[in-house]
Amino acid sequence: MPKKELETRELKDIEIFSAGTWNGDIYTEADIESLVSAYEKTKEKVKPFLKLGHNNDQQLLQADGLPAAGWISNLRKEGEKLLADFVGIPKSIYDLMKAGSYRTVSSEIYWNFGLDGEKYPYLLKAVALLGADIPAVSSLKDIMS
Repeated sequence: MPKKELETRELKDIEIFSAGTWNGDIYTEADIESLVSAYEKTKEKVKPFLKLGHNNDQQLLQADGLPAAGWISNLRKEGEKLLADFVGIPKSIYDLMKAGSYRTVSSEIYWNFGLDGEKYPYLLKAVALLGADIPAVSSLKDIMS
């Protein structure tokens, strides 16, 4: 019997981070540019992913046998915002997003990340889809807007 292929969706131009002071840490537009540069240099080895909330126990995803809620693609800076495309989102997760269960995001960022002899001041690790949690970065648009 042929293996059934997972049905996925994409979302484009999602604001995932911004310059500003968040959780007491200051991020400048230069820091946003640094995130984009680090992504471009490392995206084949350190692939940022989508996850449900910040909890490392991703029960909904594990119940479906899925490794991630999707992947980050096409990271870029527009003004003081960091934008990304979300790709490979399982349809079940996309449907929850579309229904409003996950409306906001929170980026997880490595600081001073070393890879292949290079040191990156900031590197995007993951983007958490938030339901009832309030994101630290308050200036981002709703992901379905």
